[in-house]
Amino acid sequence: MNEGLLSALSMTRGAGKLRIGFDASKDAAESGAPLVIVASDVSERTRRSVRFFCEDCGTELIETDITQDDVKKKFGWRFGVAAVTDINFAKLIRRKAIQQGGLNDH
Repeated sequence: MNEGLLSALSMTRGAGKLRIGFDASKDAAESGAPLVIVASDVSERTRRSVRFFCEDCGTELIETDITQDDVKKKFGWRFGVAAVTDINFAKLIRRKAIQQGGLNDH
């Protein structure tokens, strides 16, 4: 589990800069969110749909190695897609994902 990445997501959520779920993430991307992340175990259909709307909106996509169960342990509920609406938190999350090897190639 990538604890640094999960902690960064938790801080982002605490600051009110994380939109959770597919629909909320898509809306955030369409409104200019700089980053969307997906858990490693989302369905391929969801992954393709997220890639499509991120490409369409010009939003960076990070496919992580964290699972929805990892997310549940940290947040208390499962989710596989989230959007970061603040550029500074997006930079933090990107840095944590890279530092701890939490990126899956796509």
